[in-house]
Amino acid sequence: MKNQSQIQNVLEEWAEKTVKAYHQIAIRDDVNLAYYTQSDLSLLSGEPELMIIGINPGNPFGKPPYTEQCNNKNWSYLYNNRYDRNHLLKGNYCKEEGKPSSWDNHKKWIYWAGLKTCLSQTTLKEILDDDSKIIVTNASFFSTNKANGISESLLKETIPYTLDLINRTKPKHLIFLSGQKCFERLCRLSKSSKLFQFEYKHICGYIYIGLLNNKFCIGIPHPTYKTNEELNLVASVIPLLLNDTNYEKIDIESICKECAKQIKEYEERIHNKKKQIKILDFKNLIEKVISECNIDAYEEKNHRYKLNEIYGITIAEKGYIAIRHINYDYKGYENTQDEEVLKLKDVLKGREFNISSKGSEKAWIGTKMFSQFGNNDTQIIEGICKEIKELREEIQKI
Repeated sequence: MKNQSQIQNVLEEWAEKTVKAYHQIAIRDDVNLAYYTQSDLSLLSGEPELMIIGINPGNPFGKPPYTEQCNNKNWSYLYNNRYDRNHLLKGNYCKEEGKPSSWDNHKKWIYWAGLKTCLSQTTLKEILDDDSKIIVTNASFFSTNKANGISESLLKETIPYTLDLINRTKPKHLIFLSGQKCFERLCRLSKSSKLFQFEYKHICGYIYIGLLNNKFCIGIPHPTYKTNEELNLVASVIPLLLNDTNYEKIDIESICKECAKQIKEYEERIHNKKKQIKILDFKNLIEKVISECNIDAYEEKNHRYKLNEIYGITIAEKGYIAIRHINYDYKGYENTQDEEVLKLKDVLKGREFNISSKGSEKAWIGTKMFSQFGNNDTQIIEGICKEIKELREEIQKI
């Protein structure tokens, strides 16, 4: 086991080598993408208890260019020093004057709360609060709006540096987010490139186990905007996977039997997403939402309320909520597909809304069925209130 001084020496060597390689890739005209890791590696005190790996850093505002990142003084360890190893050691350190850095705010991230739920039945839940014992990183450090923005060729060029980080730090547990998509890509790349060995198999839901260069790993759905049923299923399965890390002998049938209740609840929720449910006491729903969310109506008759001064939410008695511009009903107005609306669509898509197609500007921007919140009035009211509160916060960031 390495102590703090030893692990920091290892990390500094890794960062020095990696930042130079990434810089040479990033300055290419066909790439020109900002890049960074996530957790503050300078705080690591020894071999990590847990390493969490996503496909790549997401960015709701598209593909931020590397040239823009280099000229942005908020990236203080990079500004005027593109080969600075601190660019990687300090993780997601972008910091506006007078505000905490991005990583300093990570415990307020929606996905972090979901991750804690996923690990709630294990000792890893407490470890998540200790930056000296975890690494949060990505298979590729290049930032794009969606994971598929990282091409196979770019992933092939960059993943060796993440593999090197795993080899050098020797994490006790390895968890991949976006498990199915991530494992599918790793499997394809391992077969085509021969850079590493990888195989995986399905447990239940969107939960997988894998073998990365003979190291046991777990793949779970990315916890952002997942339903309680899906998070609860992951929370129930993970302890069983951590107790038995023998990839070849792990008893999938026994795990599924032990978690049968959670699997059933998850499958029913998936089924309900497609099912239309009418609330029994619609008047009560409206009263509770107005009171709980403190929202103002802009068209009371049709139960339309302001999320902000631009966008509104309609609560339809037929059994769904819907988002569009407040000005939509004005003569000659439609949901113009400008950059902001496209960003809003990405937010709504991440929250499991049904998104209008590109040619449907005169329809809703996005809709969500009551059945996606639950099977009874109480669950639906609580779900809609939570949705409105979180949507307001997300829209403010656009």
